Amino acid sequence: MSTWIEIGGDAFTFSAAHAGIHGGQMEPLHGHTFAVTASLLGSRDRAGMIVDFHLVKRGLRAAIEPLRRRTLMPAEPVAGTCHIEDGQIIVECGDRWYSFPQDDVALLPIPNTTTEALAGYLLGRLLPYLKDSAGLERVELTLAEAADTRASVTADHGEGLW
Repeated sequence: MSTWIEIGGDAFTFSAAHAGIHGGQMEPLHGHTFAVTASLLGSRDRAGMIVDFHLVKRGLRAAIEPLRRRTLMPAEPVAGTCHIEDGQIIVECGDRWYSFPQDDVALLPIPNTTTEALAGYLLGRLLPYLKDSAGLERVELTLAEAADTRASVTADHGEGLW
């Protein structure tokens, strides 16, 4: 019998700014209070658990913490360029360019800071914490940028992602 568990809530929110790239143009810089929820499917072990909640919470905190109160930018934008010059991160795309103090930016290994791409990034950061959870079959991570806008990504154990 498979069981779903869900871990999320106020402890797993973070505020950050971003400017997604749409049609080769960077949108205006804006911010969200993002909310992260992890849903896990698996078979219960003899103790009745599919995964230790503490591992999931530790992984979510570790994934989120470097993004808190930062401007999220792609290290290699799908369109445009990103480089570091004199302690500033400069991102150029279309007719916009932004310059930020390096310490205020989280440069991410994703091509765009869309909610979908950010959700995938966070899931990738969570999975190593779950590698020893033998009964775990699937992990779904949902990232909400607003009450009516969210993206979910999944990883199945058989995909060899963790």
